[in-house]
Amino acid sequence: METLSIFGNTKYKSKLVFLKTLNINTFELLLIKKMVADILDLIKERRNIKQFLPKFVSWEKVTRIIDAARHAPSSGNVQNWKFIVVNEPGQKQMVAEAAYDQYEIVNAGVLIVVCAEPEKVERYYGLRGERLYSAQNCAAAIQNMLLEAQSLGLGTRWIGGFDEEAIKAIFKIPEEIRPQAIIAIGYPKEIPPKPPKYPLETLIYFGSWRLKVRDPAKYYNDVATILARKAKAAQLSVQKAAQSVVDKVKKKKD
Repeated sequence: METLSIFGNTKYKSKLVFLKTLNINTFELLLIKKMVADILDLIKERRNIKQFLPKFVSWEKVTRIIDAARHAPSSGNVQNWKFIVVNEPGQKQMVAEAAYDQYEIVNAGVLIVVCAEPEKVERYYGLRGERLYSAQNCAAAIQNMLLEAQSLGLGTRWIGGFDEEAIKAIFKIPEEIRPQAIIAIGYPKEIPPKPPKYPLETLIYFGSWRLKVRDPAKYYNDVATILARKAKAAQLSVQKAAQSVVDKVKKKKD
């Protein structure tokens, strides 16, 4: 941690430039680079893992992942979640069967069943709390789990398809509790390619459904972005003019 604390040194223009000056090997550099990665990088790098290596995941990492989950936002801070940790092979097998024969998750280091307490939310928010907020809160906790696991070099699989009653029977879950998801966590056997995503501009409306803005930066009066765009356009124009002169000179020589 002492290494990270000296990133404030203005002598270095970036963290990675500083890291390259240290006497560390490539693996260590990549590891530290991952530690200081921007949260958006973690989000983009995360994948839904299909196959896991049969490797042990330490309790320290498991607790960090669940700790990330408990710090997720929840409606009214009701924190209507509980987490069942599953690492016994026989139970993993039963969970795989209850998840409609997804047997590949048996190799994951640990499975975590995320359970919601709908009545806890209904007490404050009525039917909407029970049916919507309860699931939303658990989903926020799950996203935190996935990102923390990613930061620890682990892979995850979010499983929503399973026989809820079978899962309840396996873990003796009370009737009023609703299993929301099974999260498989472990070391990936392979990393799937990045799935296609819709372009950002196709997902955003301004002020009304289907209302598009041709230039969002101008709409938000983002002066810095507009000036940077104009500077880039001017630079390209100068480069184009210079190249035109060079081409004319070449033609004359020929």
